Amino acid sequence: MAAEKDLQKKVIEEFSGMAAVKKYTKEALSGLWESEEKLIKRYFKKGSSVIDIGCGTGRTTIPLFRMGYKVTGLDITPKFIEIAKRIAGSKRLKIKYVAGDAAALKFKEGSFENAMFSFNGWTQIPMENIRLKALAEIYRVLKPRGCFIFTTHIRSWKGFTKLWLKQFAKIYILKPVGFHIEEIDFGDVFFSRDPTAEYSSKQFIHIPNVSHIRRLLEKTGFSVVLMAKRSEIAPGDSTLASGNCMFYVCIKPE
Repeated sequence: MAAEKDLQKKVIEEFSGMAAVKKYTKEALSGLWESEEKLIKRYFKKGSSVIDIGCGTGRTTIPLFRMGYKVTGLDITPKFIEIAKRIAGSKRLKIKYVAGDAAALKFKEGSFENAMFSFNGWTQIPMENIRLKALAEIYRVLKPRGCFIFTTHIRSWKGFTKLWLKQFAKIYILKPVGFHIEEIDFGDVFFSRDPTAEYSSKQFIHIPNVSHIRRLLEKTGFSVVLMAKRSEIAPGDSTLASGNCMFYVCIKPE
């Protein structure tokens, strides 16, 4: 638990720093990806309620609001919520933003018709049991037949064989005999987020096995109705500098 808290603190500190604030303030009005817009229009009923988790400074929350959804933006980083409120105010957009933890949502059961966790935000939650708890919380606050859309990076051995072999050795050989290893779960990666901005420390992301994510979703109770790469949903998104990712669309059964 101490390790999880340390990583969570690092994630919050990372996004509270000047580099992240500058980057995500600039991106706040960049709008939805084509793939996001397609899935939202396909699966979210027009005018329905949405909790936008990991909303950052409002990149997805603002277009959802402008599309007519009753949206609540939530992020664990108070600095982002502060900026999101300021940007919405400057545009005279009456969007509700709250600071909060995806693994401990302060909403009643069945509060929302839809949920969204944009651009791999869910995989920035340290430790699998906490990521699973976040899925359970999202399931809880959704109404029956509610839809949840989120993305993750895609674990691949092609071009990354050395990374995964090294990580296997660290987690399953060195860690059990007492070596201090930062990674908690296989798939945890520390990296330099953006070469154009200076961050105070290496950044954290969990890169999951796609079939394992499906099992976690089904364990939570979700029905998975779509698993597809961003480039498959919208080929034009393949030009985005952030690279490809996997979309999951899930429904809470009746």
